[in-house]
Amino acid sequence: MERMMIAVGQCAKAMKMEQEELERLLARCGVCPTGDLLDQTQVNTLMRYLEQQQGQSRARAQENLERLVGRCAVLIDTCSLLHTEFPTLMSRLVPLLMENNKALIIPSGVAAELQRLSGRADAPHEQLCTVVKQVAALRKEGLVSVLGETGETFGDKQLLAVATRFLTSTELLVITQDVKLSRDLLHLNELGSVRGKRLTVCRINSYGYLSRFLPQEKRFAGSDSHARWGSREQAVLVEENRTLIPVDHTPGQGETVCAAGGILRLGAKIASGGEGTIYDLGDGTVAKLYHAGKLTVGRQEKLEKMAAAGLSCPGICWPQELLYDQNGCFVGYRMQKAKGRELQRGLFTRPALEKTFPDWKKVDMVRLCVTILEKIRFLHEQGIILGDINPLNILVASPEKVWFVDCDSYQIGGYPCPVGTVRFTAPEIQKKDFSTFLRTPGNEAFAVATLLFMIMLPGKSPYAQQGGGDPGASILEMDFPYPCGEIRGKNLPEGAWRYLWSHLPRYLKNDFHDTFQRGGRYSEEHTRLSVEHWLDDFRRYYDLLATGKLVEQDPQSGEIFPNRLKTIRAEERTVRESRVCVECGEGFDITEGEWEFYRQSPVMKLPRRCPTCRSLRKIMRSSERA
Repeated sequence: MERMMIAVGQCAKAMKMEQEELERLLARCGVCPTGDLLDQTQVNTLMRYLEQQQGQSRARAQENLERLVGRCAVLIDTCSLLHTEFPTLMSRLVPLLMENNKALIIPSGVAAELQRLSGRADAPHEQLCTVVKQVAALRKEGLVSVLGETGETFGDKQLLAVATRFLTSTELLVITQDVKLSRDLLHLNELGSVRGKRLTVCRINSYGYLSRFLPQEKRFAGSDSHARWGSREQAVLVEENRTLIPVDHTPGQGETVCAAGGILRLGAKIASGGEGTIYDLGDGTVAKLYHAGKLTVGRQEKLEKMAAAGLSCPGICWPQELLYDQNGCFVGYRMQKAKGRELQRGLFTRPALEKTFPDWKKVDMVRLCVTILEKIRFLHEQGIILGDINPLNILVASPEKVWFVDCDSYQIGGYPCPVGTVRFTAPEIQKKDFSTFLRTPGNEAFAVATLLFMIMLPGKSPYAQQGGGDPGASILEMDFPYPCGEIRGKNLPEGAWRYLWSHLPRYLKNDFHDTFQRGGRYSEEHTRLSVEHWLDDFRRYYDLLATGKLVEQDPQSGEIFPNRLKTIRAEERTVRESRVCVECGEGFDITEGEWEFYRQSPVMKLPRRCPTCRSLRKIMRSSERA
C-alpha cells in the first residue's frame, strides 16, 4: 500500500506557521523529511511532540498558578471578570483559594461597573449575567471578598489605592487585561515610598491560565536613584531545545574548523572543562569547542543570537562567531583570549593573594572592584544579565586588566542563564532550576553585592558565620553577622575578618549591611542597589585611599589584611612597640593606647601573641569550658 505523503509547505500552511518555523520544529522532534515530504508516521511523531510540549506548558502554568495563590493576595478587575476564559480560570482558582483559606478580592466599584455595562446596548448581556451569578455564588461560599464602600465608583485610581494598601503587608497578585493599568501597577514596585512587598500583575490568557505582565523598562532600584536598565520590552522565556546535534568527530589540536571568515587551524590546548575544550587560534582569539554531549540545538540558537549582537568590550570574552566542522555541524564559537589568574584561586585566600600579587595594597583591591563594575555596567547597558556571577569566571591580570570568561551562559533576550553558584544566588531564587525562568536585575544585584563583599574581605561570604553552616540556608535566613553603627553583629566568623570589616568606610558598611540584613533598606529584590550606585561607592573609596586621607587617619586602612581594629585617636594610632607573635610568627604592633592600658593593670602583662591568636585562644578556652 502506498504511504500517504504531505508536503512540508502544505503542512506549515495547515498549522498556520512559516515553513522555516516548521522545519526548526521538525528538527527539534527528530523528524527528517524525505526531500520535501512527510509521511504519516512523521506527522504522527510531530503531533505527539506538540501534545507533549502542550502538556508540559500546562503543568508549568498550573505550578505557577499554585505558587502565586499560595504566596499572594489575589485581586481582579472588571475586564478580567468579563474575559471569555474567566470561568476556566476560576475552575482552577477555586480549589487553590480553598486550600490556602483565601478569597478572590474584588473592589467594590466592580458592581457599579458591571451595572453600567448592563445598561449599554452593545454589552454582552448573557456573559454579564453569568459573571454576576458566579460572583454572587462564590461570595456566599466565602471565596470572593468585596473591598471598599458600597456605591464607590470603580476605576484605576481605586484599584491602585487598594494595591498600595495591600503592599505594606503582603505580596499581591493583580489580574487585569488593561495594559496601561498594568504599567501603573508595576510602577509601584519601583517607588521608594512603597517599602512593602512585591506586586505581580497577570492577565488571563487564551488557555484559561495566567500570563505575566512585565515592565517595558527594566530598572535597578537604589536609595536615591534608579539606574536605567534600558528601554527594552521584557523578553519571553525561551525553553532550551536539548536535541543533540550529531557530530561524527570533534576537531582537536592541529585540526581545522570552519568560520564565516574561512578555515581556522586549532593551536595548542589551553584548558578543558565540563562543557568543552579551549584552543589557541594564534591571533589573540581562542576557540571553545563543546564536548559531543553538550552540542544541542538550543545552545546553537542562543549563540547565534549572541554572536549577532556584535558586542565588543576589552576583557569580555563574548562569542564573536560560531564554528563548524567540515560537515557544517556546529561545534563551538570564537572569542577573545583571556589572561590572568582566576579571582577565586588568586585572590580569595591570603597566601594565594600574597603569592599572586605580592605588592598589592587595599587601593588595588578597590580599583579592581571599579574595573569589574565598569564591565558589568557595560553588559547591563546592552540588556545582558550575567546570571552566574562566579569568581572562577573572572580572570585578573592587574587592577585595571580583567577578563570575563564563559560568557555563553549569560542571559540574553529570552535565553536564560541556566547555571548558578549558591553563594551568589539571591534568597528569592535559591534552590530553583535556573533554566526555567529569566533572572531579574534585582536577582543580579544581590550577586554583584556579594562579589564586592568577597573582594573586600577576600574570599569570605557575607553570610559565613562562626560555626559554619549551609550557605544556601544562611542566605535564606539573611542573618548578616557584621556590626554596623549601633547594630551589634553576632556569630562573627573567627579570625581577622572583623579587622577587615572595621577598616571599611562607614558608608560602604551601611550599604553592605542594608543589602544583606533581613529588613535592610536594600534587602528586597526590588530595592537592591544598582551597579551605578556601587560604582559611586567604590570610586569614592578609591579616591580616599589614593589621596591618602584614610591612611592618614589610620595606616592600617591601606593594608589588605590589617591586624587590628580601625582607630581614630592619635594615641591609639601611634605605635609604642612592635613585636613578633610567639604562636604564628606574624608581626603586630602595640599602640600607645594599648601600652597605657596594660601598664595600668596590676595583673595583665603586655601581650606576646597577635590579636588573631589571642582571639583564637579565647575561643578555644570558651569551648573547653563548655
